[in-house]
Amino acid sequence: MKTGQVKRELSRLADEERVRERTLTDERHVDRTAALAAGACRVAARRRGMSFPAFVARQVRYTGRHVWVWQGLLLVLILSAFHQVGVLLVIRDPESGLFFYRRLPLLLCGAGVLSAWSCVPFFARSGIWRMAEVEAASASWPRLRTAQLLIAGGSAVLMELGVTAAACLLWAVDAGSLAAWLFLPFLLAWDLILFLLDRGRGRHFAVRSSAVLGAGFLLFAFVWKYVSRGAAGPQDHTVTSGYVWVLCGAAALLWILQIRRIGRKETDRWSCA
Repeated sequence: MKTGQVKRELSRLADEERVRERTLTDERHVDRTAALAAGACRVAARRRGMSFPAFVARQVRYTGRHVWVWQGLLLVLILSAFHQVGVLLVIRDPESGLFFYRRLPLLLCGAGVLSAWSCVPFFARSGIWRMAEVEAASASWPRLRTAQLLIAGGSAVLMELGVTAAACLLWAVDAGSLAAWLFLPFLLAWDLILFLLDRGRGRHFAVRSSAVLGAGFLLFAFVWKYVSRGAAGPQDHTVTSGYVWVLCGAAALLWILQIRRIGRKETDRWSCA
């Protein structure tokens, strides 16, 4: 047998071995998942009478506190970035107000998007670790999803309030500018996250969400770079129109409607099951 034929035969055998090992690994994962799901279902049956506040407290005990620590670290990172940007600009040139205010909408928009994105790892953990079946067996999807939205969404709102307080204290940002550059991106990012969450909880949910939010922020930064060129002073970036609050209200209403829609779909799936 020639050397080339030997190499091709060895390559074919190696490919077959890799396929066999992957199949065995998947079978072991299925067996382990089935056993864990059965155990979780038995535990859930014993706790069927648990009240919803007690169920939320249990979710906080096992997973929520990790999310809060993660969001707290992100909040500290955002506040540190705000402080450092302000200090560097003052030290560098106290009269560089226009330069700063051209970047202020980008800083606020990035903080709002990051605050909303902080919930994505929490929603995606079952898909990442391939444990969605065990999670579904431990409680009804409507109850579990509502608890997750309450834990992660509530802390994200508190995180956004912390960013708002920092922006007001450090830079005296007015309410209209906060609504346009901070609240609206936060609400729109949440709407996108819920839209993608409604489309599927696969292991690629975190990647898709991060890619969409990142692309949206880059698009805004690209557009803002050209829009802000003609600014004559910081007052040109101040938003005084009341329409921005209407947009925030519409985004918040869409947020609520999506949560209700996800809850109804999960209830229907659970009832069919």
